[in-house]
Amino acid sequence: MLFLKRALERLLLVLICVLLVIMVCLMLWQVFTRYVLATPALFTEETLRFTMIWMALLGTAYCFGTRRHLSLELVIHLCPPILQRILGVFNGLVSIAFAALAMLMGGWQASQSALTQLSPIMQISMGMVYLAVPVAAVLIILLQGMNTLLIATGQTSPVDVPEETL
Repeated sequence: MLFLKRALERLLLVLICVLLVIMVCLMLWQVFTRYVLATPALFTEETLRFTMIWMALLGTAYCFGTRRHLSLELVIHLCPPILQRILGVFNGLVSIAFAALAMLMGGWQASQSALTQLSPIMQISMGMVYLAVPVAAVLIILLQGMNTLLIATGQTSPVDVPEETL
C-alpha cells in the first residue's frame, strides 16, 4: 500500500509540475503577444485561470497525501502515543468525510449543472473545469484513507516531525 501511495503522490507531483510549466509558457506567450505583437492572445487568460484551478486542487490532494497540509498539532503533541493514534485516525476520518460530502458530492453536482454552460472565449464546458473538485476529492479520499490506515496500523506516526529537525 505504501508503494501505491508513493506512486500516486509522485504522479500528482509530476502532473502539478507539468501544469505549472504550461502556465509559465502561457503567461510568457500572453506577455509576448500583448507587448511585442500588440495583439494579445485572448485564450491565454482563460486557459491560465482554468489551469490554476486544476493545479490548486490537485496540489491540495498532493498535500493531503504527503501530510504537508496546514494542520494544528499542538493537542496531538501533548497526548500520550495511543491517544495520538486515535486522534490521528479521527482526523483522517473527518477529512475523508468532508472530502466525500462537500467536495465529491457537491463538486459533482456543480460540475453536472454547469455542463451546458460554455466558457466565454474558448467555448469549453464549464462542467469540465468544475470537474476538478470531485477529481481532487477522490484523490484526497484515497490518499487520506491510506494515511489513516497507516496511522491506525502503527506503520506511520500520527505526528509529523519535519525532516529538517531530524
